[in-house]
Amino acid sequence: MRKLLWGSLFGLTAAASTASVAWGHASQTDYFVDLFSADLVLTASYSTGEPMIEAEVLVYAPNDAEIPWTDTLTDDQGQFVFVPNETLPGNWRVEITQGGHQDILIIPVTETGIDYINISQGPQQDLHYAEMPPAGLGVMVALGLGGLVVTLRQRSTATND
Repeated sequence: MRKLLWGSLFGLTAAASTASVAWGHASQTDYFVDLFSADLVLTASYSTGEPMIEAEVLVYAPNDAEIPWTDTLTDDQGQFVFVPNETLPGNWRVEITQGGHQDILIIPVTETGIDYINISQGPQQDLHYAEMPPAGLGVMVALGLGGLVVTLRQRSTATND
């Protein structure tokens, strides 16, 4: 019975420490094209449809990939209005981040405005693992190793009897 208990504890600990990405949900950013406006309305939401309220928005100009050109938050509908500086043509990078979720769009801008046809998805990275606090990770590792040690001790005791 004890072996079953410790084996179960070890299995649950291992599953909990690796399943955070599988149990999560994705983020996505949609945009509305108004050909009579220079603005681009971006709407960030989770795959569940819930808006990413007050998500951090970093916009990088084509001439500086390191320092954000602007830094703001989405509104209560998960929206952000992108108004490019047309004197800086090139690919603008828009990063929307919240709670381990991130979406990146590359928005090409020419001297005449946004090139809507060539807006693309930027490189994606999984930020879920960054959400694990070090103390939580330490507790999971300790429980897992503790379960393994107890199981091995019981096994060696049972073999010696």
